Amino acid sequence: MATFPSTVIIVGAGIFGLSTALAVSRRHPGCSVTVVDRLTPPVEDGSSVDTTRCIRAGNDARQLLRCPDYADSIYAQLASDAQKKIEADPELSRYYFKQGMTFVCDGQPGRFFDIWNKGLENVKQSNSSVVEIPSPEDVFRRIHGQDADLVPEEQLGRERKWKVGYCNLDDAFIDAEECVRIYYERCSQQPHVTFQCGTPVERIAIANGRATGVVLTDGTVLPAELTLVAAGAWSNTLVFLEGLAYSSAIEVAWLKVTEEEADRWKNMSITTNLSTGFNIFPPYRGEIKCLRRSPGYCNTETIPHPEDRSKTIEVSVPRTIVTNPGDVIPADAEAALRDNLRELMPSLADREFDRTKLCWISQTLTADFIIAPHPRIANLHIATGGSAHAWKFLPIIGDLVLYSMEGRLDSELAKKWAWGRDGMDGGNAPRMDGKAQELRDVVRRNAVAAE
Repeated sequence: MATFPSTVIIVGAGIFGLSTALAVSRRHPGCSVTVVDRLTPPVEDGSSVDTTRCIRAGNDARQLLRCPDYADSIYAQLASDAQKKIEADPELSRYYFKQGMTFVCDGQPGRFFDIWNKGLENVKQSNSSVVEIPSPEDVFRRIHGQDADLVPEEQLGRERKWKVGYCNLDDAFIDAEECVRIYYERCSQQPHVTFQCGTPVERIAIANGRATGVVLTDGTVLPAELTLVAAGAWSNTLVFLEGLAYSSAIEVAWLKVTEEEADRWKNMSITTNLSTGFNIFPPYRGEIKCLRRSPGYCNTETIPHPEDRSKTIEVSVPRTIVTNPGDVIPADAEAALRDNLRELMPSLADREFDRTKLCWISQTLTADFIIAPHPRIANLHIATGGSAHAWKFLPIIGDLVLYSMEGRLDSELAKKWAWGRDGMDGGNAPRMDGKAQELRDVVRRNAVAAE
């Protein structure tokens, strides 16, 4: 792109959108940037907003060392660069807690054991600080102390699944919502960045094969020379993604803990089981968050084709706590969370959830992002497919998206994030095997919350 456009619209005020808006304002201060979203950031039901998120440590590939938590050396390098920026940022670092992350598996041969084993091998050969956890007793006592006794298998009613692990002490968790708020405030302070929040985008305005801006659901037309769709799980309602990315949701729940419990567990690491998909965070602000990287849930609807509105397509459209506040996670999701808690955190297994939600993400088959120009529509760029691991790149992803918009993204990254890339996830963001369930078949509603 010889001359950068004077007007840019960014659809989506999440990680990709806010980081890119800030990057454009800094590198092209004369460009007028409009960020459009359904809600004012931090967007409550956006995948970028949450109480706590993982910051998996990367590693400096320039040192020719293996990467600890990423199977892919490119993401490992990017994660390392981003983590350093988070730690050096006086505002972001206030919400950053370097307490490590423990990776566990059931020890059974298969894909997840291979991913776990490779991770352990990598972290041992990197500069990371690692603690090996060789037995179920050690996994349990890593959280509960050296005198803690395992829950008997006969009480579980099944074989143990939390059998062997390791902890990378260089990993951390972060308050995602507060950091998104910081980036929103930083963007708002830029003289040429404005926000248009409250009315959703209905469609991308297209004329003669070129994007000319967006049309809101109230009919308002916002023109721009270049449009970036960075709408996360909503991206496939605005762009025909040809099956390259799909929108699905995983279950999340929060449990209130007492002051004594918060003090007892305050130094625990994030603890995850690759075999079961379960993930639990240390206490934060009086509660513990847990989730499962399940096959997930989808919400298939028929919508107008984004490129030809005389036709229709079927895509999964997020159904969230904003649009459906009475929804609670499906029964099978709750049962799976409680089954993991029963073995790892037995005192919480039967405690009432304070709240739950389905977290909607844009998922690609390879777990690689899509950051590329649209192949058929000029002046339209895409930044989506975060695949549940994009958040940690907040300080750097906007510059990379901007490089792509300028046509000068590093060739290796351009290939990795190209439109049309296929393949499978090699362990960068592993989820449990299986097909996403249709939410309409399993949805549950809390009548009180829905009122």
